[in-house]
Amino acid sequence: MDRGMVIFVGALLTFSSSWLGLILYPYWQMQNEQPYAKTPGDDLYPRPLGGAALAGVKVYQANGCLYCHTQQVRSAKFGNWWEDGQMKTGADIRRGWGTRRTVSRDYIYDRPTMLGTMRTGPDLANVGTRYAEAWHHPHLLNPRAINGWSTMPSFAFLYTREKVVGGQKSDKALKLGREWTVNPGYRWRPTDAEWAAILARRVSTLPDVSQAATPNPFNLTTAAGKAELLAFWLTTDEEDYQVIPTPEAESLVAYLLELRKAETPLPEVKE
Repeated sequence: MDRGMVIFVGALLTFSSSWLGLILYPYWQMQNEQPYAKTPGDDLYPRPLGGAALAGVKVYQANGCLYCHTQQVRSAKFGNWWEDGQMKTGADIRRGWGTRRTVSRDYIYDRPTMLGTMRTGPDLANVGTRYAEAWHHPHLLNPRAINGWSTMPSFAFLYTREKVVGGQKSDKALKLGREWTVNPGYRWRPTDAEWAAILARRVSTLPDVSQAATPNPFNLTTAAGKAELLAFWLTTDEEDYQVIPTPEAESLVAYLLELRKAETPLPEVKE
């Protein structure tokens, strides 16, 4: 016990120096960083978020997106791959996740800064330049509708399935075949009995609709022909129902579209 004070002082100095070096000094060093413009009159980079994009930050956090996705483009010296028998580096930039590495200035308006720690999914620092709104909504409803191999969970609860009123679908309705909209969040297939009932009920119109879009007629007297018709029919829109994004889904997509880090050249990026 006679060394208790020595241990206490040693622990205090250890934690204090860590706090000073890892928290206080970086805060002091970066607190005055300002947006950048190459010449006077140019648009400043970065810009603070506003409106739906700012609300989308909360949706992004609430749904745990940062646990599977990072927002940091690593140095061109980080990451290896083999090409023509040679090992090359810079995997993030080569993948198109940004044209340069991210630096502290990229995050001056981020509250919080969602750098992330895992890459179960691709980095999202620059996702706003890669995909449009029409891609994001089907991908959020069910990622397998876009990439059959995706392990990302479905966020179908951010969408509602509604009856079409007056025969006119909403401009916001997702452009997806019924295989993804009949049971949002899952890939729907009718049972044999359901498909037989659909054919019996719509036998006079279903083949005509399909033939207008396909060059070869379906032979409905064979099982193969019926299967081909089913595969086509599942890719067409539902007539009486539509899937609409909720305000939370619209805000989340607005935020994703604003993620354009590692796009504007900055003077402090030397590689």
